Amino acid sequence: MADKVRVAVIGTGQRGPAHAREILKCEETELALVCDLDEERAKRASDEFGVDFALDHRAVVHRNDIDAVSIATHTRHHAGVMRDAAAAGKPFLVEKPYADSLATGREICELSEQNGVVAMVGFQSRFTPFAQQMKALAEQIDLVQTHVSLQRGFFNPQYFFPEHYSGILDALSHSMDLALWWTGASPVEVMAHEQCGLFKPDKGAVEFAHILARCEGGKIVCMTGSMAGIKMQNIFQMAGLRGNISAVDRRRIRFVKHQGFNEDKSPIDLEEGEWTGEGQQVTDMWTHFATCVREGRTDVAPGASLREGLAQVAVSEAAYQSAKEGKAVRLAL
Repeated sequence: MADKVRVAVIGTGQRGPAHAREILKCEETELALVCDLDEERAKRASDEFGVDFALDHRAVVHRNDIDAVSIATHTRHHAGVMRDAAAAGKPFLVEKPYADSLATGREICELSEQNGVVAMVGFQSRFTPFAQQMKALAEQIDLVQTHVSLQRGFFNPQYFFPEHYSGILDALSHSMDLALWWTGASPVEVMAHEQCGLFKPDKGAVEFAHILARCEGGKIVCMTGSMAGIKMQNIFQMAGLRGNISAVDRRRIRFVKHQGFNEDKSPIDLEEGEWTGEGQQVTDMWTHFATCVREGRTDVAPGASLREGLAQVAVSEAAYQSAKEGKAVRLAL
């Protein structure tokens, strides 16, 4: 392998160019190639980034001068590229959500595991100091309940389509992954209420969502989001038997830790604290991915594995079904 991990970006539409820029900024990676079925898009990206282009990803995943691939096609097209990369034993990082259905996600996950492929889902928020501090604190409070809220403004047209990962669910997938990761338990049942097509009745995209997941060990995860959240604060809260954690931005966390309660309701050994830190560095995810590729590490923690990405897909899909049927949906991961 060369001094840097040579990465080919597959898909140069919405997210691919962003992946390419992040790869170029990362000291451990080299942008080696761009690939797209659309020749005009491929050429445009080739000119912008000064690298060769290809039109067929199947040839790219078999090239010896490519160490890994970045999959940035539309979600519904991830499966074919991932399947071919996994079959070729080529490491890959795939955009979120990584699959358009639980069944497809499970198939790719099992194939990748069978072939020992280094594979990671692009949940870059995990690599922020904020997210990692929240994870560390969650492990200290005997966590029971997690709540995340993502209130966003109106989305671009390409996010409006009638699928379980459409509209607000695309962006909310990041918060969903964080909530499940912090909680540290697999979801087993989902109940949800969603509103689709209020802003754009002809599109049917998910514009408002309230999702409640029951996880192993009785843990509870609540995830809410909307495309009507102009100038609203986003909320991150965790409550446990030994404390609680809260934040309304990603630079400050307030926490309380204790050892339970006295009969008069006063907390035992109360400790209050506050953490402040810096914002997100997307290149941290690529640095970590490059390390995993170099070392052949199929355990990509703290990055999101395909198994963890599968949990987020399962919750999203079950929430869509639950909202339509008006009943809880059991999960079988």
